[in-house]
Amino acid sequence: QAGASFYSLLSTWLKEYGFEAVGSDSVTYSLQWGKSVILLTLLVDNGLCTTNDHTLYNQFVKDLSEKFELGEAGQLKWYLGVAIKQDIQCGTTKLSQQQYALDVLKRFSMDGCKPASTPLQPN
Repeated sequence: QAGASFYSLLSTWLKEYGFEAVGSDSVTYSLQWGKSVILLTLLVDNGLCTTNDHTLYNQFVKDLSEKFELGEAGQLKWYLGVAIKQDIQCGTTKLSQQQYALDVLKRFSMDGCKPASTPLQPN
């Protein structure tokens, strides 16, 4: 119940700030200001934020931290079981769930199983 109260408070603040909910489940919010965009996804007490305007982002984080206690983790490496590897110079982002898949196999004592060919052509 405390989580729902917090989410309601945060959601109200985001909407007052100018964010709009994206989709029907209201876990992703978007703020557009001219050509600048901030996308924010929330799950329980975790948030993932991306932008094309670091000045706008820094102001948003400053304003948000005046209302809520924040912890900033720096560059994203893991989020919800997905490994994220960014190469800023090349402009690429790679996502992998390999470790998650290995953990699931281990949890169900299947980590020693032999691989099988895929029944369909990959790609």
